[in-house]
Amino acid sequence: MTGTAADQVREAEARHKIGDSAAAVQLLEEALAASVATRPAYPGWLCGRLAALYRTLGRYDDEVHLLERYRESQTSEEARTRYDARLCKARTIAERKRRPDSGALDSVRASLGRPRSRRSRTAIPEAPPYAVSAATVDALSRALHTEGDASEALTRAAVERLAAEGRAACAPVELLVTALKGATASRNGVDPTELSSRYGAALLQLLALYFEEAPE
Repeated sequence: MTGTAADQVREAEARHKIGDSAAAVQLLEEALAASVATRPAYPGWLCGRLAALYRTLGRYDDEVHLLERYRESQTSEEARTRYDARLCKARTIAERKRRPDSGALDSVRASLGRPRSRRSRTAIPEAPPYAVSAATVDALSRALHTEGDASEALTRAAVERLAAEGRAACAPVELLVTALKGATASRNGVDPTELSSRYGAALLQLLALYFEEAPE
């Protein structure tokens, strides 16, 4: 993925967060087209995110078509079968939505006709706002500023930790990117050009991990 494509993915996530999922889909479609123009195999993490938005918007046939194209574009059997379970589910949903009626719809209609009983409402305390843990930021900073070849492996492990922590907390990707920037900002003797290159590689890895769809 190019830097421009990565920027489009970040912008798409921001649009989705504010409720403009249609614009998010358009940005992801453009990023996908740019990727396919340079490499025939569809990127799995990008297809997974775009497929999820198609389903959110009720574009079930588009989700099926995208996952089918992803499968056809892969050369390894492991990659080809990666979304098979999801593709099967998407086809089932698309077929069900094409039917004029269903048993589930009848059940909903029946339940709407029943009198509703009063239920007591219990206040649910709000969870404290999420912040990237100090230990994760420290691991990122040490990895990015490590001299020599060891930095690459350390950074990969630290970014995986950041992505896993953020996804577990359902944190917006912007918050994770800010943490990565903060960890890169300090100076520890590494050449600024090298540090910028390390940040760029870490950013792309973070986006790929963050937008990777969990197995269904």
